[in-house]
Amino acid sequence: MRNLVLAAVVTAGVAAPATAGDVEWKPIDTKKLLVQPSKTAAALTAATIDMAGKTAAQAAEGNGYVKTINNIFKIKRSFPTPTQAGPSALPAPGIFKSTGYGSAIKPVMPSSQPVRR
Repeated sequence: MRNLVLAAVVTAGVAAPATAGDVEWKPIDTKKLLVQPSKTAAALTAATIDMAGKTAAQAAEGNGYVKTINNIFKIKRSFPTPTQAGPSALPAPGIFKSTGYGSAIKPVMPSSQPVRR
């Protein structure tokens, strides 16, 4: 098999021309498009691509095997829920005994403050 591929490559190399002939250099204007699509053609193309993508996604979501594989390898992600307006469902902190304990850290007011000039 390897010899057959090697023979095909050598034959193609021998049959190909060595030079392309006289080559004339012409600058290419990159600011001008050769074909400018109309807005209708662009909109139709976008709608077709969108429809094809939605159809493929629907087919994959409806497939039982794909659902099973997704459920096996799915990473459970939890998104934080936004806070709601109104009273909290949690109990008031003042009803717990531990909130009445004093702190061992007592800040001391400075007796004097240096003046900066």
